[in-house]
Amino acid sequence: MKTILLILFLIFPQIALASPTEFKDTLSSSQLSYFARLDSGVNTGDSLIKVALSGNPSNNTNNLFVGDTVGIGTTATSGPLTIYTINDIGNTALFQINSGIGSSNAFAGAAIIATRSAIHTFSFVPQSNFTGGFWEFLIKATDTSGETGNDGIPDTNGFDLGATTPSSGANGLGTRLKITDVTCPNWGTGTTTAYSVGTTALVTTTTGTTTYHVISCYLGVGGTNLIGGTGYTLTIGKDLGSGSQLINPSPKDANQGSADVYTFYIRHRDSSSTLFDSDTVQGKIALIEAVRVTAIVDPTITFTIDAIGVGVGSTACNSPAFGTNAASTTATQVSFGSVPLGVANDLGQRLSCTTNSNNGYVVTVYEDGKMKNISDGITIPDTNCGGNGCTSSGVGTSWTSFNTSGWGYTIQNLNVGNTIFSNPNYRPFADGSSNAQEIMKNTGTPTTTEQAYVCYRLTASTTQEAGNYENRLIYTATATF
Repeated sequence: MKTILLILFLIFPQIALASPTEFKDTLSSSQLSYFARLDSGVNTGDSLIKVALSGNPSNNTNNLFVGDTVGIGTTATSGPLTIYTINDIGNTALFQINSGIGSSNAFAGAAIIATRSAIHTFSFVPQSNFTGGFWEFLIKATDTSGETGNDGIPDTNGFDLGATTPSSGANGLGTRLKITDVTCPNWGTGTTTAYSVGTTALVTTTTGTTTYHVISCYLGVGGTNLIGGTGYTLTIGKDLGSGSQLINPSPKDANQGSADVYTFYIRHRDSSSTLFDSDTVQGKIALIEAVRVTAIVDPTITFTIDAIGVGVGSTACNSPAFGTNAASTTATQVSFGSVPLGVANDLGQRLSCTTNSNNGYVVTVYEDGKMKNISDGITIPDTNCGGNGCTSSGVGTSWTSFNTSGWGYTIQNLNVGNTIFSNPNYRPFADGSSNAQEIMKNTGTPTTTEQAYVCYRLTASTTQEAGNYENRLIYTATATF
């Protein structure tokens, strides 16, 4: 008998039980979900949505963000939520959606849902082993009356498994978590597939029995886990593009800025599914509203006129080399001086513009009156480009004949998004602000300061009246915000 007892003892050694160590659950996002209700006064077609300020898990627009997808409830309580996108957030009671609210959603008390979901990454170091056993991971599920733990609606007392289809939930995030969304630890048996995903785990505490989602990972027939060492990792959920995630709870109460804390567990079963309480370990995770950080970047536009690159000898705009009078050109003065008759007289300036507007800018120019003799009003006419018929609003034409008097300009694009016309074509200046013409622009946000040369040409015939002539050009830079 003593020999038999000894043999039995060797075959069935006593198992030393101990709970895992270094146990934690890391969430890819600890942001609480959003659950508010529509206030009265919102009518069909309104895009400005008013949130009820009391009585709900979320009672203001805090924890909402521009670009969020929100689901708004329908009059048919069994129907799916209607999906909208947030375009702007006003004060703590108002936000704007991308379209007018539908008639089925425009009623006081309609649920307003924005789900936040997360991948849970459990890590732990086992301190015991059952060959062919199970490790179970428990995440809090709701047991609050009126809440369902797998309908895609965020709960105030636990994580939601997600709806069967996106249309039956809030906005499609966290559709029903599946076994294939769980990656169990690699026990060395070549499989990491979860054994089961469910919501049947009941844990009794000093405050009563509570409900948990339970994810089971099976070691497999003859499978074992290491004891001690670097431990193991389990992930629950996948990127939303390829899988599903548990939906984070909505706030437990209106006390924003104070985290809601939830309990989770890991526990151990043997190959016959017997649970060993001494191997159970408890952890805590905290969820809180995200912080909305806002800033205003004031709109800017800069526009300068200078004489850089248009000095004596410059061939800007492919003009003949500028003469000695180019030395007198400044940001505010273009002085031709005494002009030779019957030839082209060319000078220029450089224009520079930039803005932070997402719709870019445009620079226009017009002349305020004609080029006139200041003593008697005789004019040098706006050019017709030597008889080639150029106009102030056209694309310009070449100007190669200088026997008649004329006054006009051309543009050399240096790095501008768009110039309306360019050298070697010329055109006359338009007269008056109502006829101002675009000469450079960008319909998007410039990546750098954009520049162009504007080159002026003046010709005087042999019969042009002697005297001092003057004109005034008005440049205007406008950004569209």
